[in-house]
Amino acid sequence: MLIDKYPPFLQELVELQALAAAQQPEYDRSLEELCGLHEDFSLFTLTERGTARWEEILGIARQRGDTLPIRRARIQTVYLSRLPYTGRALEDYLRQVSEQYTLQLDTANYQLYVDVLLDGYDRRAALLAVLAEMLPANIALQLLSMIRETVAASPVIPAAVVTTEVRHIHQPQGGVKNGQMATAERPAARHRSQL
Repeated sequence: MLIDKYPPFLQELVELQALAAAQQPEYDRSLEELCGLHEDFSLFTLTERGTARWEEILGIARQRGDTLPIRRARIQTVYLSRLPYTGRALEDYLRQVSEQYTLQLDTANYQLYVDVLLDGYDRRAALLAVLAEMLPANIALQLLSMIRETVAASPVIPAAVVTTEVRHIHQPQGGVKNGQMATAERPAARHRSQL
């Protein structure tokens, strides 16, 4: 409480108690922002305020329905994009975006194949936009992205299944079992008119 910050002899004054009570909401809000200020030092722990600031700096338009992690991921993708003119720089960028990726350049056909594991569809769209800006105009990009999905645990439904299997071994007259060829000559085929 703000009133606790004053010396004990001033805490007894009615006017000071009323003043402290009026300033308490603003004090709490300022203290909360101050305690969370360190989270805005890193792109990976941005708060709502830090995210809005970085979106303004980088010129990223906030889309309707975006959650804070989605906005953070978009900021990280744009911030980490530098124009790589070498394969090593492109690999460094992909390593920062995802821990699992493969990169293959087909120089004869001017194709770049990128397989990458991402956290969401929004991250894929941002990566595709950044790679389109990074790559030279004469290289075609083939992007295969695998998206991690978290699925809520489905309820367990106990069930029992009973199956029965009936096998019948057919042994035709003449002693030939299923799957075996008869060694004796087969009777000649008859025409319909002979039947």
